[in-house]
Amino acid sequence: MNKKVLSTLGLCRRAARLHYGFDMVMAGLHKTHLLLLAEDCSARTCKNLEEAAKDFQIPLYHLPYTKEQLGISIGTKPVGILGVIDAGFARSLMQSIEGGK
Repeated sequence: MNKKVLSTLGLCRRAARLHYGFDMVMAGLHKTHLLLLAEDCSARTCKNLEEAAKDFQIPLYHLPYTKEQLGISIGTKPVGILGVIDAGFARSLMQSIEGGK
């Protein structure tokens, strides 16, 4: 995985196609195309999001970035949970995470 993921997340935020933080992500699950978790999320948070992702059939990835790094990439305070609400951004992020183009 490369820094393309972090820059794409920043672009996604500026385009208003990103939910972040537990409450915002949980409230918008019905329109979410991709869930992302920071490497230092709590076990309880991870479990809750994994169950929600399974229920809503949303792809979920655990990123090798800390909450601090994710927060910096999207221009906010440290954040451990991100929900991408745009299919194109979600597809691009999944390709980058999986090592594609």
